[in-house]
Amino acid sequence: MSIPVICTGGFQTASLIREALASKHCDGVSMARTLVANNDLPNLFAAGHDSAPRPCTYCNKCLVNTVANPLGCYDERRFDSRQEMIEQVLSVYQPSQSWQ
Repeated sequence: MSIPVICTGGFQTASLIREALASKHCDGVSMARTLVANNDLPNLFAAGHDSAPRPCTYCNKCLVNTVANPLGCYDERRFDSRQEMIEQVLSVYQPSQSWQ
């Protein structure tokens, strides 16, 4: 009997995900903070990009802020301004064109 294995932690590039799956070291990978920082990452991969322009820095500010704020990336270093960061965090409350 075979038990599927999902590997967690640190997957931010399409090439590393492909390598992990092709090597048969695991059957799947999961992403959490990576998608909090870049919720469009699957679309970037599908468009041929290997990584997000501003990858997750693993600062854990997303985790700390979940107590009192919406889930999102709060690492201001990833944004051109604090306003841009807030807009990105709140963007999950705005449906994409495909949902309208």
